[in-house]
Amino acid sequence: MATTIINSHKVENFAKWKQGFDAGAAMREQAGIKIKGVYQSVDDQNSITVISEVPNPEMAKAILSAPGMKEAMEKSGVISVPEIKILNQAI
Repeated sequence: MATTIINSHKVENFAKWKQGFDAGAAMREQAGIKIKGVYQSVDDQNSITVISEVPNPEMAKAILSAPGMKEAMEKSGVISVPEIKILNQAI
């Protein structure tokens, strides 16, 4: 059963962030990450939530702690500490 990652953070500019996000598509595909949705807050278009699936919790933790991940997020304009949830489906 797949593991779900919910990653919410604030960005300085959605368009800039989206360019960085799109640039990571090949890496995500190679790592087995499936994007289930990208959302903007109705009150703040620069408040983003990405929902994705990976094969297992270990992979989720490895991806999130990978060298360069923090730098890539900062380069794409992430300006807050990400709120990340790693979830397994219960029902």
